[in-house]
Amino acid sequence: MADALTGGVPDAAVAGERRTSLGAWSARNTDIAQVVSALDDLRQGEQRAATRTSVVNLVVVAADQDDAQRAAAAMRRLGSRHPGRTLVLSCQSRLGTGLDADVSLHQASAAGRTVWWDEVALSVRGRLCEHLDSLVEPLLLPELPLAAWYVSELPRPGAPLPSVADAIVVDARAARHLDDPADTGGGGGEAVGPVRLGGLTGLVELTRRHPVVDLSWVRLEPWRRALAHLFDPPDLRPFVTGVIDVEVAGRLGPRTLLAGWLVDCLGLVPSSITLRRDVHAAMTLRASAGGRQATFSVERHPDDRLVRSRAIVDGVAVLKEALVQADDALSWSLARALTHLERDPVYDHAIHAALGLAASPPAA
Repeated sequence: MADALTGGVPDAAVAGERRTSLGAWSARNTDIAQVVSALDDLRQGEQRAATRTSVVNLVVVAADQDDAQRAAAAMRRLGSRHPGRTLVLSCQSRLGTGLDADVSLHQASAAGRTVWWDEVALSVRGRLCEHLDSLVEPLLLPELPLAAWYVSELPRPGAPLPSVADAIVVDARAARHLDDPADTGGGGGEAVGPVRLGGLTGLVELTRRHPVVDLSWVRLEPWRRALAHLFDPPDLRPFVTGVIDVEVAGRLGPRTLLAGWLVDCLGLVPSSITLRRDVHAAMTLRASAGGRQATFSVERHPDDRLVRSRAIVDGVAVLKEALVQADDALSWSLARALTHLERDPVYDHAIHAALGLAASPPAA
């Protein structure tokens, strides 16, 4: 089971990092040629001994201004780990055709190293929303991969931007396509049986066409690591094949991903899975092996940044561990996503299994 996990733990923030805004430009009812010219002018007008961060082009597709601001704030918090150029697109297809732009240049310094990056925020209206690929092409840094981050919605089938992107970034926790009207995100604790995800099919289809990096899946890494480590001791390994039933708690997206992962990794039948609403993700597995009974659990307590795991065999706690969760989960998961843009077979299998889980009858 441990082989199913990605490596690493949350990265620490860069200590003592200083960030500076170097310049800005904005215009209403402009065009891409003027935006490109403004970028050139800002770079040439700044005198600095800094190294450009050139890792990836990130195009953020926001459903509204709230999405756009949240995404931009997360990118700025990355500081020196910023990918180089970020284009934040806020689309309003029902308005008259037009383009507003805000361009800014930033610098971060830490440990004697200084880097800089630029951000472009575009408010796109009307027919331009149907041609985001050609709209952003003149703004992309050459010979760098392109990641398209859909902050809260999946790209519509046939949208041109995904076809030119090297990877699609989504977030199962935030995505509106995974909304369940009955899921308020509270901790009521009631069992909800099968997950109702009308949009999960769309996510599965997206993974068939493109490499997909799910920020929620990245943030769940400590939970997956913690559970796998519980089975590492030789005397606990036999329980891997003796799992009787599982309860998975959390918000809709995360709990669905974890449930699909467990079904796929452990070969469980969907009827052995119970899903429960809660604020934080948690997994509890009951298993038997060699006449012994065991419970394996991973959870995060309220107001606690630790992901705690525990193995209890015949009523005795035999193993306890804790992993520190990142303080800024969105920025941390985004930083990791932008350095791992390749397809993740474990994730693909997990959401396929989740799709089967969604179609199954409730757990008894």
